[in-house]
Amino acid sequence: MEFRSQRLNHRRPKILCQSRSILPIYAMLLAMQCARSMYIVLVSWFALQITGEIASVGRVLICWQLLAFTVGPFLGPQIDRCRRRRVFMMGETIHGAGVGLLAVIAWFCSPQHTPIGVLYATASLISVGSLLSYPSSQALIKLAGARVLMRTVSMGIFSSQIGNIAGAAIAGLCLILVGVAGSLAICAASSFLAALFATFLYDQDVTGPKRPGLHIAHFMAGLRETIATPRLRSAGLALLLAYASAHASNALLAGFARYELKLPATLYGWLAAMYSGGGLIGSLTLAWLSGVAREKLLLAAGTMLLAGATAAFSTSRTMAEAVLWQGLIGLSFMMVRAGADVTILKVVPSPMVGRVRSNIDAAIGLVAVLIYLLPALMPGAPTRHIFLGLASLFAVGSCGVLWIQWRQGFSKPW
Repeated sequence: MEFRSQRLNHRRPKILCQSRSILPIYAMLLAMQCARSMYIVLVSWFALQITGEIASVGRVLICWQLLAFTVGPFLGPQIDRCRRRRVFMMGETIHGAGVGLLAVIAWFCSPQHTPIGVLYATASLISVGSLLSYPSSQALIKLAGARVLMRTVSMGIFSSQIGNIAGAAIAGLCLILVGVAGSLAICAASSFLAALFATFLYDQDVTGPKRPGLHIAHFMAGLRETIATPRLRSAGLALLLAYASAHASNALLAGFARYELKLPATLYGWLAAMYSGGGLIGSLTLAWLSGVAREKLLLAAGTMLLAGATAAFSTSRTMAEAVLWQGLIGLSFMMVRAGADVTILKVVPSPMVGRVRSNIDAAIGLVAVLIYLLPALMPGAPTRHIFLGLASLFAVGSCGVLWIQWRQGFSKPW
């Protein structure tokens, strides 16, 4: 009994350190995603007020994707060289400063008289913050340890989904109550709050090599790891499909709600929030089943559900139908993201997480650029037809995920 007590006392500091690391992660993910969700809703409605064109929403939101594709992979080695907590705090501070600057401009100029170029410029600044904070937040999740990684990822997604729902709903209400400028100020405060929560993290993450002359070598090592590992290829393809769906919702949902469903701003906010509603339920269920959930099954089932739910959403005629299918799309997104995030964090060494995540985000950015350009390339096409076409592409991608898993041997554990 005395020996057992000594063992428990020896393990207690480690358990306390892990708890101290995990809890602030959930809080910072919630605040970060709340800011992201608010920003997307606000800038989408802002762009529609300025131009009245659905394509303008995609042109504003495309800034982050262009930077993720062109600059993101080269930021990866820098993220791995630094403490991820500091990088996250810097990214969220830049994000909040960009949104706050846009709030000041919207306050001095009415939304109808704000130049569209201002949205492009501030969106580029805001995107730099996201390029720093998101990969570093994923690396910080690995502090939880391999034994509870699935549960930590699931609860992290749960926190993010709450942030998405709260952000979209709050944005819709704030547009009515305090206008665009006040709503953007609240959005900026959420980013600063995420940076504040990061200060409570137990910063003991492992950084990569700090030799400045080997930046290209570190970049190529991360690229080689991303492409050459079969498990990362499967997870990366599934993430491409999931985030393509999310970006399609960002680019097309405002126009779908305003021009086809004839919804006001408040109902559009709730409809946007329902994308996270299904993910909220799914993340709780997955956290409960974290001991038996398998990454391969989540990737396969999630991509198939994504294709079916997107096709059904394109046929929505009422608010109730749209909410239902949005919830199922959100559930499929959560399944894919949980399976892919756990796979990446299990396979990739800690000093290389930033590079691999940045490379995958670059591929996601390229796909997102194409999606955001769809309204401009197809100006006369109804948004429901674009959603249906995307559902067909998701079905083909789902078959690709299944084929990769079949070649690896689906019954073999990862």
